[in-house]
Amino acid sequence: MRVALFSEVYWPMVSGVGVTLLRLTEALQARGHEVRVYSASYALPPGQPDRPEVHRSPSIPLFLYPDVQWAFPRMREVVQDLARFRPDVVHVVTEFSLGIAGLKAARQLGLPIIASAHTDYEEYARRYGVPWAIRAGWHYLRWFYGQAHRILCPSRIYEEHLHSRGVHHTALWSRGVDPEWFHPRFRSDAYRARFGVGPGDLLVTYIGRLAREKNLELLLRAWEDLAPVRGSAQLVLVGRGPLEEPIRRSELPAVHVPGLLHGRELSAAYSSADIFTFPSPTETFGNSLLEAMGSGLPSLAAAAGGVLEFATHGRNAWLVAPDSARAIAGGLERLLADAALRRRLAAGALATAQERSWDEVYDRLIEDYRDAARARGMTRAA
Repeated sequence: MRVALFSEVYWPMVSGVGVTLLRLTEALQARGHEVRVYSASYALPPGQPDRPEVHRSPSIPLFLYPDVQWAFPRMREVVQDLARFRPDVVHVVTEFSLGIAGLKAARQLGLPIIASAHTDYEEYARRYGVPWAIRAGWHYLRWFYGQAHRILCPSRIYEEHLHSRGVHHTALWSRGVDPEWFHPRFRSDAYRARFGVGPGDLLVTYIGRLAREKNLELLLRAWEDLAPVRGSAQLVLVGRGPLEEPIRRSELPAVHVPGLLHGRELSAAYSSADIFTFPSPTETFGNSLLEAMGSGLPSLAAAAGGVLEFATHGRNAWLVAPDSARAIAGGLERLLADAALRRRLAAGALATAQERSWDEVYDRLIEDYRDAARARGMTRAA
């Protein structure tokens, strides 16, 4: 198949959606499909050319979330490029200017449309101080999603949320974990030593966006509260985002911020930890938590959102009340003190990860693409 993706976020921007789309592109290409990605302009890593499948639109930083670029697509150029690519399906991934451009271009060229929902905008609106935007936002989203043959959701939980808001033509596009990259065998004493963690010490980690909606302020407050009992344990926050520099400048005891890690360094960052923390209550799935499970980690997670699709308290994770520093502190204290519990959760986590194959996820997604293309063909025939 030939698939066109429209998204504000894509490589080199690192986020759950951006990483998911890069993996999707590479997986489709490995299966012999062709992909064209229409995205915003981001500063490229020094010395690296852009990826060949990308068409960039000029853009500026989004005012509420400056790490994300707001694109200004040149519609004639986009339509011409899309016509040359001749996709079988247009997949609009984000609901902003590039998503609108994808809808317009697809309609103009008579192409079938798939959309996907990745972000819990209600939670984001509350946490960024614009709760008044929720009602108007849903009017817009219902219109936007109404243009597509199907809306793909990362979890059944978020799919049910969309149903409750009047969006019903949905399907599941779940997530998997790749044991070639996330596995206990990547544990590294050298990585642990970077943070002063010896063989008898515990390393607690968070990996993901360093942003307000992830509840990192509550995690840091809980970590400070645990100072009398945590001993030599160290907390390592891996990632990039608006909170990276403020946390680094605060120089909190036993807290480290190494920045963004890639490749085998990222593999080691997961598997070299002893406990994974994921306090975010805003996830529509929770990719990082599943990757931690694949790396054999016992995890503490907020009992909210899409993580409940695969995280079960006491079996493969330790779930705590969302939005509570006290609950995070209590859960971490239990995990730090109870090695048997950590081993039990780690075993359950590995079993869960082994059940989540990317191949099955992509097989289902490609069938959704083909279904949209068939439906469009029948409409044309009629």
